[in-house]
Amino acid sequence: MRNLYIHVPFCAGKCDYCAFYSEPVPDAAMIRLWLDRILFQLEENASRLKNAETVYFGGGTPSLLPDDVLKRLFAAVHEAAPVAAEVSIEANPFTVTQEKAAVLTSFANRVTLGIQSFEPDLLSAVGRREHAGPGPEEAVRNLREAGLRSLGLDLMYALPGETPDLWRRDLEHALELNPEHISAYSVTPEPGTPFARRVAGRQEDDALSEAMWEQAGAVLGTAGLPRYEISNYARPGFESRHNFNVWHGQTYLGLGPAACSFDGNDRWTQVSDLRSWLDGAPPEVDRILRRARLGEILMMGLRTVRGWTRREFEVAAGGNWEAFSEQLNELAERGLVTLTTDTIAPTERGLAFWNDVAESLVFAP
Repeated sequence: MRNLYIHVPFCAGKCDYCAFYSEPVPDAAMIRLWLDRILFQLEENASRLKNAETVYFGGGTPSLLPDDVLKRLFAAVHEAAPVAAEVSIEANPFTVTQEKAAVLTSFANRVTLGIQSFEPDLLSAVGRREHAGPGPEEAVRNLREAGLRSLGLDLMYALPGETPDLWRRDLEHALELNPEHISAYSVTPEPGTPFARRVAGRQEDDALSEAMWEQAGAVLGTAGLPRYEISNYARPGFESRHNFNVWHGQTYLGLGPAACSFDGNDRWTQVSDLRSWLDGAPPEVDRILRRARLGEILMMGLRTVRGWTRREFEVAAGGNWEAFSEQLNELAERGLVTLTTDTIAPTERGLAFWNDVAESLVFAP
């Protein structure tokens, strides 16, 4: 397995738009049960992880874990995946005290702060939970003073009541914190979430969302963080290696409830329930026909500005893209991809309308 993902399912409170699996922070005993099972799985999979290139701690809110739990977790991951060059962890800025920053940077060399917006009214409109503790500026200062060199910020746009001027203000505020990476996602009413129920029946303003996406590309690109994937921007050399590997069909092992894994053929997903996962409930296995898997790998790489070289795709997928020549030629004629003998890459329009690219390849006859 070339990449390792660990899902930390604990949050201080669930935001109204969030569809990721999470649980309210339980008592210390439950956290340690989660940790014990993760440590067991790391030991169980150590032989598969010895050459892992990246580690990613996601959630939930990994930075909510007590410092002693994080230290034990980091030590076990280092033992299982000793050569990982990139170690990323997600954090809520309100948790990043000086002490927490020191613990996080003792192992992780990439930290992403979930900001979403600097505008309190916009955060309230989507039920974003904020808590007492350091704000974004103090969290960034604490991380930099602890020696962090690769800082990421997560933002959201097209929030209820947001205008292009407010979105520009968020982007400029984020740039003032001098991050190396920014992720910017359009808020989506995910089925089953309180936010989706609140906006049910309202017409989504796709034109406004697209305009804000283009605005992000222009503002961040001018500031030295060009887009390298649909929703991701980075200074050269600071792109997320973990995500880039996953988008390009590499294998990954996911540990923790709701975590996904991919071995090059099959994908499996752990049960989205902490107690069932602790009890050893089996994962759900996704087995699809080889052609469909090739199409899936191909379309995921086309999320990135660089796309694919022929050799990269053949190594990642164990096949070539000739089986999709009809679909690729059609996408090229529609101006969604550029296609040469040895490369495929999305156009700007292809990134904006990536769902059309994905549908063409995944549902190809």
